[in-house]
Amino acid sequence: MMKKNVLIVEDNRASMDALVELTRECDSTSVIYCATNSAEAYKYAMENRIDLFLIDIMLDNKVQNDVSGIFFADKMRQQERYKFVPMIFVTALVDQAMVAFHKLHCYGYIEKPFDFDVVRKTIREALQYPNKDERKDQYFYYRKDGILYSVEMQRIMHAETHRRVLSMHLLDETIELPYMTCNSLLEKLNGHDFLQYSRNGILNRNYIDYVDHTNRYIRMKNGDMLELGSVMKKRFMQELKYGC
Repeated sequence: MMKKNVLIVEDNRASMDALVELTRECDSTSVIYCATNSAEAYKYAMENRIDLFLIDIMLDNKVQNDVSGIFFADKMRQQERYKFVPMIFVTALVDQAMVAFHKLHCYGYIEKPFDFDVVRKTIREALQYPNKDERKDQYFYYRKDGILYSVEMQRIMHAETHRRVLSMHLLDETIELPYMTCNSLLEKLNGHDFLQYSRNGILNRNYIDYVDHTNRYIRMKNGDMLELGSVMKKRFMQELKYGC
């Protein structure tokens, strides 16, 4: 089964840490992204492929009767790629969860304080939920000289742009795509284990051999050496480790 990415939206640090640890115990988890508010969560969701959402209904304790987590979930449901992605709500008020359950078709809900066994079971079951068009999403399509080609995403090791040409390095060949940017490629790859390591480069985490964050270089399993961008360094290391 494909490794899956989880986005946890929780403003309480202790609850966040507990959910991260419980989610990390699931073998099918690839990256865990963490956000403390809707704006941060939206950014993660748009820049990556999220396969499971864990959303605290109350994201701002300073606001009376806050339900900003439900508003965020509704916003995600309006995105075509997240119409059917499982969501688990986190709440101390079951009535709120039930409203969200019916309105937004969430997978389930987790009550506070946490029953760790229940949380583990709920997350594991949700991660087994098959995403729509999962097989189709494993391929990257591009057109060259009027012909449409497809590439299995996991064959892509890394890619970088130079003088308006993107060089995409596969296991056995290099493909050059004029006028394609790293951002547009990253969007098409839709978060399948790909990270941006510099302004002009992205890589597949599965082909990383070693990262020297002090001297800012990355050695890939095929021997290629990539320079870790100073601007992207902090974010890259966070996403490489946990995504939070």
